[in-house]
Amino acid sequence: MKKALIYIASAATLLSASCSSDLDTAPAGDKVSDEQLQELIKTDADLVLQPMMLGAVNYMHTGNRSGGTNDRGFMIWNLGMDMQGNDMVLCDLTNWFADEYMFENLRQQTASYTADRWYCYYKIVFQANQILDLIPEDAEGRALVYKAQALTYRALAYYYLMAVYQDDYLHGGKDKAGVPLYLTVEGAKGRTPSTEVFSTITEDLKTAVALFGAAGYDPKQSTSDIDQTVANMVLARVAVTTGDYATAAAAADAVITAGYSLMNEEQYTESGFQSTALPETVWGYTWADATSLGNRSFAAFMSVIGSSYGGVLGNACYVAIDSRLYDQIPATDYRKECFLDADLEVAPGKVIPKYANLKFATQSFYQDEVYMRLAEAYLLKAEAEARGGNDAAAQQTLFDLVSKRDAAYAKSTKTGAGLLDEIFLQSRIELWGEGHEFFTNKRFNVGVDRSSSANHTHKAVKPAGKEFTYQIPLSIELNSNPHINAGDQNPL
Repeated sequence: MKKALIYIASAATLLSASCSSDLDTAPAGDKVSDEQLQELIKTDADLVLQPMMLGAVNYMHTGNRSGGTNDRGFMIWNLGMDMQGNDMVLCDLTNWFADEYMFENLRQQTASYTADRWYCYYKIVFQANQILDLIPEDAEGRALVYKAQALTYRALAYYYLMAVYQDDYLHGGKDKAGVPLYLTVEGAKGRTPSTEVFSTITEDLKTAVALFGAAGYDPKQSTSDIDQTVANMVLARVAVTTGDYATAAAAADAVITAGYSLMNEEQYTESGFQSTALPETVWGYTWADATSLGNRSFAAFMSVIGSSYGGVLGNACYVAIDSRLYDQIPATDYRKECFLDADLEVAPGKVIPKYANLKFATQSFYQDEVYMRLAEAYLLKAEAEARGGNDAAAQQTLFDLVSKRDAAYAKSTKTGAGLLDEIFLQSRIELWGEGHEFFTNKRFNVGVDRSSSANHTHKAVKPAGKEFTYQIPLSIELNSNPHINAGDQNPL
C-alpha cells in the first residue's frame, strides 16, 4: 500500500422486473413466439440466449430500483449491508450510507431500502426464469451451459433473499416461512417454507455444476461469466448455511482446486482489489464504458485516494476499519497494510483519519468489480470442516490461507467453538469491505456492539436475531400480492 500513501501525500439494462404484477410485464409487440425461440435454441443457442444472459449478468453491475446515487449494482447493495455490522466505520455521518450505518429506515415494511433489496434480487430471479423458460426439455449442447448459468444466477438471488428476509436457517429460520419461490415466470405466490426454498436451490446448484462439467466448460475461460466455480461458491454458501457441511466443504474445495491462486503481498496490498485479472478473481464485472457507473461506482465510495465521495480529492467521506478488528491483525500480517496506522495530514487542516481503508485504493472510479474471490472458498471450507467435526482438516485449510498473508502464522491448535471463533475472525479480516459481514454475522448468530470501539461514529448495539431480518416491503409486494397478508409479515 506504499504506492497509495505516496499518491495521497502527493495529491494533497436489458430486462425488467420481479414477482409483483407491476414488475414482471414483458415488453409489448413481440414478433417471435416462445415456441419459435425454443426451436431456434436447438440449432443456435448462442443467438438467442447469449444476449439474454449477458443482459442479466450486466444487471449485477447496474441494477437498481429507484435510480439513486448509492443503490446501483451488487457491490453497492452489499456495501450497504456491510455498513450494518461491527467492522466497517463510516467516518462522516452526513455521507451516503448513513441510514444503513445508523440502522435507520431499513427493515420496516414501509422503508424504501427493504423494497430496493427485494426488487433487485427478484429481478434476478425473473431474468433467470425468462431464460430457463425458453430452454426446451430436449435441449443439448450450448443451451445446457446457459441453463446452468441461469440456475446458478437464480440460486444466488434466493440465497440473498433468504439471508435478508428470514432468520438464519440454523438459528430459528428453518421452520419458518421463506420467500416466494418462483421457478418459472408466473403470477404472484405466497411464502414458500424455508426448507423447500433451500432444498430447491441446493438441487439447482448441483444440477448446474453437473451441466457445466458435462459440457466441459472451462472455469478459467472468463472471470466475467457464470461458470462451475461460481456455482460451487454459491453451493458452499448455501450448504454451510443449512448445515450440510460435507457438501459445503466439497463445493468449496472444487473452487480451490479449479486453478485460481492466492494473491501475493504486492497484489494484495497494491491492487485496490478491483480487477478481474487478479489471480484470485472467481467472478466479477470487467469495466466497460457502456456500463460504467462513473462516480456512483463502488470505487467512488471506497477509495480514499479517489476524486469522488470517499476520496481525499472528492468529498473525503472516508470508510475505515473498526479499531478493535485492526488491533487483532498481527504486525506480521500484510493485510494490516490495507489500513492507515496513524492520521495522515495531506494538506493543512486536511487529515485522513487513522484506520481509514487503503484496501480499495484506486486513483479512478472507472474500475472492475470483484464479486467472488478464492479466499472465500478457503474460509467456507474451513468453517464447514470445523462445523462438521473435522478440526484437523479445518486447521490445515485455515493455515493454507492465513500463512500466505502472515508468514509468522502458526497452524491453529484450537478445536470446537474456539476454532470457529478463529475462522470467524479470519473471515472478518480477509473479506473486510467485500460484502460478507452482514451474512456471516447472521450465520454465526453475532449481533452488533460498537460500544467499546475507539473510532465508530455511531455506537450501535443490536442483539443477533430479528433485528437483522427485514420485513417484506409493503409498497411493491404486500399491496400487490394477494397471497401474502399482514399475518405473513416478519415481526419488527
